[in-house]
Amino acid sequence: MFDGFWIVTYAGMEGKSGGVVVMMKGKIFGGDSAFTYIGTYKEANGKVSADVLVQNFDPLVGNVMGIKGDFNLKFELAANGDKELHGQASTPVAPGFGLKAKLVRRSNLD
Repeated sequence: MFDGFWIVTYAGMEGKSGGVVVMMKGKIFGGDSAFTYIGTYKEANGKVSADVLVQNFDPLVGNVMGIKGDFNLKFELAANGDKELHGQASTPVAPGFGLKAKLVRRSNLD
């Protein structure tokens, strides 16, 4: 149900930003101006849980969580229809800190 091309916006302790992701058959591929996102997701009952490796390819650009280098994010998202997902993400690298995320579907993959 959630396979598609998505715009991602997120906010953390260090500000706001955004990027893009493709969700396809349980896999996630995406990125922004300094990071790639690669991971997996599962969907059930209108909710999506995802584990994403965030890898920094431009060390001169920081991220909204203030974490240096590469890190993992665990997302818990709820659907608002079939075109929006809202929720939050956390990381074991910085317990107690996280980010809020919103995904808006730009296109289906078929």
